[in-house]
Amino acid sequence: MDGLTSADRQRILRGTFHSFFIQGLSMLLVFGSNAWLVRSSDPRSYGLYVHVFNWVSILSVFVMAGRDDLTLALLPRYLGAGRTDLASRLVRRCNRWLLLAAVVVSGGFLAVITLAPIPALSEYRPLFLLSSAAVYFTACLGVNQMILQAMNHIRLSQLVEKIVKPALLIAGTTAFRALSVSLDPRGLIILSTIVLAGSAILLFILLEMRLRRLAPPRPAAYPPTEGLSRKAAYFFGISLLNLLSIRIVMLMLPYFTSTGGSEAVGVFNICGRFADLLILPFWLMHTVLPQLFARHTDAERSYTRELFHQSNKLMALLCVPLMAGIVVTGKFLLSLFGAGFTMGYPALIYMSLAQALFSFFGPANTILMTQDREKQAAFCLLAYVAVLAFACRLLIPYGGVTGGALAMLAGSCFYNILLALVLWRTTRIANPFFSWLAGNGKR
Repeated sequence: MDGLTSADRQRILRGTFHSFFIQGLSMLLVFGSNAWLVRSSDPRSYGLYVHVFNWVSILSVFVMAGRDDLTLALLPRYLGAGRTDLASRLVRRCNRWLLLAAVVVSGGFLAVITLAPIPALSEYRPLFLLSSAAVYFTACLGVNQMILQAMNHIRLSQLVEKIVKPALLIAGTTAFRALSVSLDPRGLIILSTIVLAGSAILLFILLEMRLRRLAPPRPAAYPPTEGLSRKAAYFFGISLLNLLSIRIVMLMLPYFTSTGGSEAVGVFNICGRFADLLILPFWLMHTVLPQLFARHTDAERSYTRELFHQSNKLMALLCVPLMAGIVVTGKFLLSLFGAGFTMGYPALIYMSLAQALFSFFGPANTILMTQDREKQAAFCLLAYVAVLAFACRLLIPYGGVTGGALAMLAGSCFYNILLALVLWRTTRIANPFFSWLAGNGKR
């Protein structure tokens, strides 16, 4: 990292190390909590619980409406300029928005599935009604976690989501079993909603404590940021499309799998948990890079290029041993959840390859979103979701869980290549592994 400033180098290394430790512990806790949930219920109940919370995640994106990415793009600029008053105002406006939006979005969704008979939704209306509060708490976690990250509280921003929440889920599952509370789909949803509520409240308290410690604002005027509503709309579209790209396979499995739809969703979800190990290097760096990219303008393109190249190489280096570990131990890890889960091993391999591509292609989307090119980022995601949906419709009926994983791999190849091309066209920054296509990326 010779081409970076000492401060940025320290932020990247320290932030990545802290994130790696937190993510490692989180992986163990998430593994334990999911294994404990599956063992405490049954594959069908767990599959329905995952199905409901997939929709909770989608509705929470509508509630956030791009506020998470908006704060990540703007707060580093406000704080860098010493305008802590603008930063505090933005934080409080975003949190007020969440409460009203959650009521409107949850109420609208329940009205739609009540008035219109929608397969795989309307018959589960009592479960969706039970999970409506979880929509608000999920949105609170998403926005306030991103706010803390934008304020450079890297460890604190991950602590509640990655450590406290799965730990509470394990403790809650143990308590429900001790009290002989049935962990059917209804019990699983109640338990997860309680855990989300506790996590969201704790994170909000931590955020308030950090806001009170901000220095007084500097008297210098700050130039107004143009088109906040337009930027928020693009960020909302990006958040929604990004969530769809993650959830769309599990959303389509119940419709196009001939038998065992709920079980297939459960198996696919567990495979996805392990495949997420391969995107870990990307997300480790993502806890540090957006703030750094947001501080550098087009006039500092050469520095942005160096920051991109160095972080990309580090991501790829970390990814290789993780892929080897999944190939060697994947079947054993799946067997820990039950004999029926080992049939997902081929899907696990394809999903892991799909996730690994994000580390090898680097944080192209991060640069676009933090340097006023959110329109291009949204276009790439829209194309990705369209290709992924088409591949799912084509492959799931014939391959089930494995077909869905192959669709993920095809979509990931398309999306990362498209992002690399758009990034080169708009910024003349090329992926270091493909820079020979663009004259070493230095034009």
